Amino acid sequence: MPELDLRMSDADWRRLRTHCAPAFRGLRDTELGAIGLIAKRQVNGTLRELVVTKMLWPEVGDVISHPYMALTFSSRYMRRAHLLMREEKLAGVITFHTHPFSDTEVDFSEYDDAEDPLLAANLVDLHPSTWLSSVVLGRQSQKGRVWLSPTGAAPLNNLISIGNHIDILPLDGNGDRPRPEIAEIFDRGRALTGTGALAKLAGSTVVVVGASGTGCLICELLARAGCRRILLIDYDIVKIANLNRILYATREDAEKRRYKAHVIKRGIEALGLGCEVVPIIGSVIDRAVLARLNEADVIFGCVDKDLPRMILCQYSYQHLVPYLDVGAEIGGDDEGIVSTDARTSYVAPSRWCLRCTGLVTARRLRFESLAETERQREIALGYSNDLLLKQPAVMDLNMRAASSGMMILRHLLQPFLLEPLPVTLAENLVTYNMKPVEVARAKDAACDICQANPHAGHADCGPPLGFDTEVANALIDRD
Repeated sequence: MPELDLRMSDADWRRLRTHCAPAFRGLRDTELGAIGLIAKRQVNGTLRELVVTKMLWPEVGDVISHPYMALTFSSRYMRRAHLLMREEKLAGVITFHTHPFSDTEVDFSEYDDAEDPLLAANLVDLHPSTWLSSVVLGRQSQKGRVWLSPTGAAPLNNLISIGNHIDILPLDGNGDRPRPEIAEIFDRGRALTGTGALAKLAGSTVVVVGASGTGCLICELLARAGCRRILLIDYDIVKIANLNRILYATREDAEKRRYKAHVIKRGIEALGLGCEVVPIIGSVIDRAVLARLNEADVIFGCVDKDLPRMILCQYSYQHLVPYLDVGAEIGGDDEGIVSTDARTSYVAPSRWCLRCTGLVTARRLRFESLAETERQREIALGYSNDLLLKQPAVMDLNMRAASSGMMILRHLLQPFLLEPLPVTLAENLVTYNMKPVEVARAKDAACDICQANPHAGHADCGPPLGFDTEVANALIDRD
């Protein structure tokens, strides 16, 4: 079995650590703990990650613990978790508990080794497909495992928490691992992004959606920052009209109608920086293509349509994967250009989605959700002329947007910006002004994508996202 990671929201992880903190401050001589629910992320049918969907914080009497004795969870507490797991069609339950006297190292006790298989067997008796995962917490370390059957456990490799930054914590019980050496070619990047962050990026798979003006620049910056694997999703071919803004594209590529993603792969891999680009020809609104995002640790959206943006938002919250949407916007009036914004919006658990920020609108979503024949009919009637305006494709402005997005990714891996991050960061070159947009202008406390999403953290246990290939092809604008 490949190495398995555990993914959860930073808010849940911090609250769990706060809940368990008294055990490590000498305030208690008993263990503390809590139960959560887990979903799964699979790649080609192989389990890759467990996702903590939600935590069920204990009520009075749910945790039974006596001084210097092992903790047990009440049958009422475990039943509540298991029933909710079955109701929401999730993969299993996860237990967290402390070992108060463990500091830099922690391990499961003999009691844990004896009781976990019994609990796993009981849960399977109640519902055969139930998985049990368990994590033991020390003061500065944690160790995890998952019981896919009552007779055998697999170790968990890392705990990945997603929020205002991305933390990757070892689950081997040994605390922080030694920071690996980095290739000399990336050595000067340590001035901004230290060795640990560079190692995180090198070990991550980044999905870039869109291979045009901004997407090709994001790929370039990722490769030059030490990323070793990029999945690049785009369905379009190189045309003469866009040779001015797609890196590595030539007139021959346009004449031979080569795919943009293939051209960028050729250029990036020829740099010799050790970065693999995997081209995926298709649209992210296609359910089959969207499934490839299960390989993603980070997503960059470099598209100018609202429908793929909305689907990427849904995916981000359902799978707890950070999503950076980058783009450029030019505004004007009768007097001329009044704004040129290079924009980055960050979507992650406990943050606002692009619909709540106002970037995705219901009107444009409706228009893009029409089949091509219906769109053309509306255009002929003059109902949607304003929606036909092309987004700016100016390479120098795209460069600023891509650079801003990459800097935010560096911050997520090793924080250096003020937190919490704004919902949108926009640089207006007309006024020489950086605008941190702190308030989502269309925020909705009942938003079913970011604030009240019933499938947040459900990963593959949640509903399928996107459209069947035939429907997706009918919706794609290929001009």
